[in-house]
Amino acid sequence: MLVTPEIDRHNRRHALTVSAVIAIVGGTMGWFCPPLLVVLALAPVGFRLLRRRCLRRMTVAGRPFPPAWRAVLERRVRFYCALDDATKQRFREMVSVFLDEIRVTGVRTVVDDEIRVLVAAGAIIPVFGFEDWEYHRLGEVLVYPGAFDRDYRSDQPAGANILGLTGLGHLRGVVILSKPSLLAGFSDAPGPENVGVHEFAHLVEQEEVDGGLPPEVPPEVVRQWVGYVARELSHPSNQRAGISDYAYTNEHEFFAVLSEYFFGSPEVLQAKAPAAYDLLRKLFHQDPAALTRHLPTTRQRARPNSPCPCGSGKAFKECCRNAATGPSETKLA
Repeated sequence: MLVTPEIDRHNRRHALTVSAVIAIVGGTMGWFCPPLLVVLALAPVGFRLLRRRCLRRMTVAGRPFPPAWRAVLERRVRFYCALDDATKQRFREMVSVFLDEIRVTGVRTVVDDEIRVLVAAGAIIPVFGFEDWEYHRLGEVLVYPGAFDRDYRSDQPAGANILGLTGLGHLRGVVILSKPSLLAGFSDAPGPENVGVHEFAHLVEQEEVDGGLPPEVPPEVVRQWVGYVARELSHPSNQRAGISDYAYTNEHEFFAVLSEYFFGSPEVLQAKAPAAYDLLRKLFHQDPAALTRHLPTTRQRARPNSPCPCGSGKAFKECCRNAATGPSETKLA
């Protein structure tokens, strides 16, 4: 997502090579047929096209970070607050690039800077440990005013139990998030439930299937994870580890739900399922338990009858307190 000096050099070499090939082909063709010398003009055009995204990302990352966006990160994103100054700068640059390239659209609801920054944070947290990561198929994030049903309707309360969805089929490349649930996932009370991290973890898994994981993740670790998940899903008694039952729906939900625990409540996961924590640490190339150890571990939690921190206006016990996750989507319990 960010352009490192190595990525910039590789992109420049690739652009120069392609441009040189075009120039050689154009010159050869023009030698035999002078009108075809016009092909030479395509060489600098090809160079600019191949360099365009790389140069734009460097420009975007180098812009001053909006103070309002920074305030959102400092106020609501615990993961960001645990970083040192250098890695905070990298996180902000990734937010800038993400929001420059990915459209965040409100569906019958207002999407302000806070929502856009939290969407970006949910996308960046799972991949922050990778030097060169791309959500290749992601084009847009839709933010709904609340839970929705399988027909993407939020005006039918009886069937609206989905809080997040990673698009497949005709919606491939689209992520749908419930606005109240997104806000609740970045509330003051630390916890594992985070619909943004959950859905983008699904995208990480899809990227692994489509294009493979970054070189930081050894294939042996992936094989160990697959074996671990198979053993866990074949022995339901292992649910006693304190992980949400929804994790045991299938292997995809197991990965997404444990990713929420890994980043939202790393100390809990490390204590209750140390093998899972260690594998996720190797998969994500991150150690959030060590990262957040210096932060306060206890914060005031919302009481059941208090207003829900997601801003819905409902009591906490009637809104986000009972949220849980489901297959390729996030559901209400």
